Amino acid sequence: MRQNNNNNNKKIEEAMIFITVIALIALTFFSLNKIQKSSFSDITGEVITTVNVTQLRANYCNFTLQEGLNLISFFCIPNTINRNDVIINITRMVAIFEYREGETDAWKTYNPSLPSFVIQDLNYLSRTEGYWIDMNAQEQFLLEGGLRIPTSVPLVGGWNLAGYPTNVSESVLTSFDTIAGNFSEARAYNATLDIFLSYVPGVGGALTYTTANSGYWINATTTEIWVVD
Repeated sequence: MRQNNNNNNKKIEEAMIFITVIALIALTFFSLNKIQKSSFSDITGEVITTVNVTQLRANYCNFTLQEGLNLISFFCIPNTINRNDVIINITRMVAIFEYREGETDAWKTYNPSLPSFVIQDLNYLSRTEGYWIDMNAQEQFLLEGGLRIPTSVPLVGGWNLAGYPTNVSESVLTSFDTIAGNFSEARAYNATLDIFLSYVPGVGGALTYTTANSGYWINATTTEIWVVD
């Protein structure tokens, strides 16, 4: 009889120990859950980052290139894409030019008529850059791509040849709001009339709207980010 009592007591003790362990584990998880949001980074030194992914919306760059010089941009391409993937269907192009303020070799160019041994330095295109395209005849440009907004267009002090990475027309007051006070002039080029259109903050000018597929000269007074959406 005494042996049976000892066995029963032992089983009770084991059960109590098991229950205690389970309770401690549950309490530990509860405590961690309470502190994780507020102090997890303080305890571990880790940083929790939230990434918002914007879905790419299919869209087309579709515009007319006039004979002569055209100041354009490609809103439907990525930040970096091989030059030939963009201009492959432009058959009447003489040359394409890019300008990067502050670089030793500011002007970069590609001329498809030059022989292969000539080194050409415009190898990649971007939706944040503006481009001069010289044409020997009028031609329609069509490229299937996508719309990615908003887009940050980096500017440096001086004249920037910037792209306009959206298909939405905006008044200059709205379009340049994110760089207000940090640029002295913006210019577009009308290829049909062969004239520049200018906008000066606080003064105005013939440039009243920013439009899709156009490139812009922006005279920034400091390093700045132009947010286009």
